[in-house]
Amino acid sequence: MFKLKTILQATNKATEDILDGKYLNIAELNHLVYTSATVITEEISGAGEYKLETQRSKTPPWVRRIQENINDIRKELSTLVEIKRDNRKAQNIKRTRFLKKCNTEKKENLEQVIEELKQKVSATTQQLSRYRKR
Repeated sequence: MFKLKTILQATNKATEDILDGKYLNIAELNHLVYTSATVITEEISGAGEYKLETQRSKTPPWVRRIQENINDIRKELSTLVEIKRDNRKAQNIKRTRFLKKCNTEKKENLEQVIEELKQKVSATTQQLSRYRKR
């Protein structure tokens, strides 16, 4: 509350000094009042202080890349498991494109690809844990 009073007093004093002996039209007076209100708002909220634009992540970039890779593999794995559970043929365009990407036409190949992806996930998580131990 004390800060607000001092800011208002300083603003009123500055406004009086600016208006001393001058006759302003309505547009100039409006501009002066608007500028004063903006300055007061910035001082109260602390917007005039220097703040960091963005917070940097504390994890190194190589850790983030490995984690993104793990997340991508897990995403593909969950999609394949859902396709495997569903016994009907892949009618959805997304499913057919995904199956072509994985080169799987038969159910045996699908199980093999699922197993390979599981091994990739475990291998990359172990790699990440080895890096963190250092």
